[in-house]
Amino acid sequence: MTAGARIVIADGNADSAQVAAFERDRRELIRRGLGFGGAIVAASAVPLLLAVRNAFAESDTDGTILEQAITLERVAVLAYDRLLAGDLPAGRIVQQMRVLRGHEQQHADAMTKALTDLGETPPPAPSGVADVDKVVKGLSDVRTQTDVLSFAIELETALVAAYHDAHAKLVEAKLLQTAASIMADEGQHLVVLRQAAGRPPVPNALETGEQ
Repeated sequence: MTAGARIVIADGNADSAQVAAFERDRRELIRRGLGFGGAIVAASAVPLLLAVRNAFAESDTDGTILEQAITLERVAVLAYDRLLAGDLPAGRIVQQMRVLRGHEQQHADAMTKALTDLGETPPPAPSGVADVDKVVKGLSDVRTQTDVLSFAIELETALVAAYHDAHAKLVEAKLLQTAASIMADEGQHLVVLRQAAGRPPVPNALETGEQ
């Protein structure tokens, strides 16, 4: 295959290098008994997995990991604010998403305190859709309540994947405990959103950030 070639996956295109890296991670998850649940991989899931996992792969200290976590949580807050500002979420889903948004703010606050306790400065706050797109693309394309739920599920999947990978690198025990608690909460978010979307609430025995 020539350099720069692209492969069509499900609902869009992805660089062949992205596919190769995605497949490498997928095979590793399968080797560990986890794996991805569907036979078809959505194109949007490729950059999602890589963006989150590459960010943490490049982090080699508790401080840099916390910086990445703070950014992801702030992105989640921003995304929920944008979703809730529209007229698409309706009924019970509005209340549920407000609760999830509040949780993400608490996570961001906890990670920020942990970072400042290390004597380090929090990263700049995300400010728009372009910052959200670095984690999960498609916020500006949300048109229906189904879109809202699908986007939120993908966002929470990215957060679970982030904390799943962070556990392999965090050193301080207190930070590991905090990250584990947050990851469990993100998993609960996925259950709520999957139920609202009419999907199986707990499709896998272990939540690792897969769709």
